[in-house]
Amino acid sequence: MVLIACASRWTLLPNLNLYYMSLFHPAQTEKINEQLQGLNKELLSAAVRDDAGLYWPGPYYESTGQLSFKTTADIFNGSSGIALYFLALFEYSGRKEDLQIAEDIVSRTLKSEELLKPRSFGFYTGLTGVIYTCIRLYELNRKKEYLDTALDLSLSNQKNIIEHTAKADLLSGYSGSLFVFTLLYHHLRSAAILAMIQQIVDRLVQEARISETGLKWDYNRSKSAFDSLAGFSHGASGIAYSLMQVGNYFKNEGLIYLAEQALQYEMQYFHQESDNWLDLRLGSYRLGLPDAYKWDLNLFLPEMKEVNSWAHGAAGIGLSRLYAWKISKNPVYFAQCKAALNRCLSDLKKMDRTDFSLCSGYSGMIPFLLKFQELSKKELSNEIWSVIEQASLQYETTGSYNTYISASPLDFGLLSGKAGIGYMLLQLLNPEMDNAVYPALPVAHDAVPATIGPDKRAIQQGIFSVHYPKTIQLLNLYEPGFTETLHADDLREFEGKINQKINLLSASKGWELMEVFKFEKTRTSCWKIHKGYLCYAKKNEFIRNQNKQLLFSTDEVLLDLKLGLSDHVRFYPIASRLRKIMELKQSDYAALFLSEESGLHTIYIGQLPTLILSHLHKALSSGRKLMDSILDDLLQQDQWTMEHEALKQRLLLQIRSLIRNGILSVKA
Repeated sequence: MVLIACASRWTLLPNLNLYYMSLFHPAQTEKINEQLQGLNKELLSAAVRDDAGLYWPGPYYESTGQLSFKTTADIFNGSSGIALYFLALFEYSGRKEDLQIAEDIVSRTLKSEELLKPRSFGFYTGLTGVIYTCIRLYELNRKKEYLDTALDLSLSNQKNIIEHTAKADLLSGYSGSLFVFTLLYHHLRSAAILAMIQQIVDRLVQEARISETGLKWDYNRSKSAFDSLAGFSHGASGIAYSLMQVGNYFKNEGLIYLAEQALQYEMQYFHQESDNWLDLRLGSYRLGLPDAYKWDLNLFLPEMKEVNSWAHGAAGIGLSRLYAWKISKNPVYFAQCKAALNRCLSDLKKMDRTDFSLCSGYSGMIPFLLKFQELSKKELSNEIWSVIEQASLQYETTGSYNTYISASPLDFGLLSGKAGIGYMLLQLLNPEMDNAVYPALPVAHDAVPATIGPDKRAIQQGIFSVHYPKTIQLLNLYEPGFTETLHADDLREFEGKINQKINLLSASKGWELMEVFKFEKTRTSCWKIHKGYLCYAKKNEFIRNQNKQLLFSTDEVLLDLKLGLSDHVRFYPIASRLRKIMELKQSDYAALFLSEESGLHTIYIGQLPTLILSHLHKALSSGRKLMDSILDDLLQQDQWTMEHEALKQRLLLQIRSLIRNGILSVKA
């Protein structure tokens, strides 16, 4: 039995699964219902109705700090999210009035200026969320007009959604759109939607970047972060979750592979002592620290390990690991689930924060706790109840579910406000509820699913060939078809097998290949440790400020400074035989691998800068000591015919040029 909402009370109806109802005692269940009724009453009393439909003005702060109100279409804190709450209420209650409210909300949303001229296209933060809400309406009322609307919105905005969405994440990026379009395709079997799915998959493959382990996305200026983010809303877990859902739907091993690579990347930022994944976001305070330009994780670590919510940290990341374990049965993922659970239980014991919102508060832990209990059969009802009880108590005493935000009592949003609390209460009462914050695709109709992108092997070969083009070219020249038969699960395994193969070649072929392989491996190692746009923007800012101070320094002052290669520079000397193999110019004495905001660039330098940098790439040196060492070497080898003073001046000019261009920097 479940409860049905009547005007004055909830009455019981038979026939629905009582799995979650059995979590709580009757008195607890009654309290959940009372809390839900109170929230529902508040939502309805705050609603505004006009000729177009129903809406809730949402609070926000202007740049002046003044509180204002506006209506938005999104799921996060706008109309679509509140509509999803009423759809969940209809699923639970069976009341047509609740379904009608959801329809009235969506009716007004579809007529809004925001939909006519959309500027945001993400799942939870923009247009794709409206599309998802239309699909959910169709699933519950079977009115095909909502599917038609979802299709029209998708096709009329496909360029913005696919090409102009800056982020890849689940919350506001194109991986969230990938999930929603797959759900729409399930209902419509539209060739046009399938083509959009294929385009997003192509972009995900194209924008995957290697790391020390795994693959990552969102390394551009769209995120203010130490590295590509961990986490469910904005980070690797959310991207992986969408890829796993869509990959499982289409039976595409390539997407599952990408997802698992994203999860491997994320494990770099698992903090074992705290059983948590680091929140890598960097705000103005952290970026303003004196040594921020050094990009030392330990500098930012104290705050990074503390966040645990649906959006960032163990609770959300645990959701992706639970699904990975469910479809793979890999015990590694279940071990990670247990780590996430340990962190959640530790936080719930303390419960020292006053945020119970779905996105950033304790309520956001409920989806993970419920799913963990379902899959593992571990009893967690007391922990779940503690969240409900404490949230209710706080609201009774403060009138807010999140006291950190002064406007919280006026926020009725799904992820940010009161609708989200009601949504979680409904999840506890209705096990059959489709949860928008942990959405799942249905089973595909087709015995043979559509092809939506490259297979696992093609994706791997694409990654290998980007980073080892010359090595692969020469290997296939000496051993035709070798790389086509080489199987490696990731770049590290590929490198090991290539190294092994080269060592088995004859000396005449092996030395040549090894020279190329070492060069490309060094360059690839720079890609692996690249931390994204913000890292090098901050380093370059420091270098520019330093250069301003050095611009008018005398030679004597400059020679007394300790110099070294800048952090973003890797020096690689080029021997004559490598120069010949790589078909470089005779004047190319060394390569510099420069990690910059947009990625990694390789430049080749001549004899004089090579002389300078060859002395500094292994150890720091004062300018004076550096100058003396170079001059001694040159004069002993009789390589330069110009006078000693002229050579000294030329070296000084070259050092200044290297400093000005950020290749050399002053070290403490």
